[in-house]
Amino acid sequence: MNFPYVERIGSLTPEQRLHFYEILAHRLTTSMRLWSDPSLSDAQKVELMKWLNEIQHRVVAKISVLRRGHHEWTEEDSWADIQFYIAQCPAIGPTVLDDIEQSYRFVVDDQSASSAP
Repeated sequence: MNFPYVERIGSLTPEQRLHFYEILAHRLTTSMRLWSDPSLSDAQKVELMKWLNEIQHRVVAKISVLRRGHHEWTEEDSWADIQFYIAQCPAIGPTVLDDIEQSYRFVVDDQSASSAP
């Protein structure tokens, strides 16, 4: 994966980082709609959804940690989790990377739009 996750997400402000994870959670939810893809077997759908769900679970937990600040969960840790789950099911890699990149772009573009005169 070519997205410099740790550097880019780590450079966001705390508010932007929280927003990034909220957008990412939403995008992962919509990525689960692969259940309606007729080109996939039921076994493939279950496998893909299983690993997307694991990433989504971590993202939602990260949102809670960021909101409450009850312990450290670094971007290195988050990226390692995401990479681990993608390694379990490489077919989700392109979808997850797209979700990450689009979530990041949304947050960065939103910030630049809100700071415009």
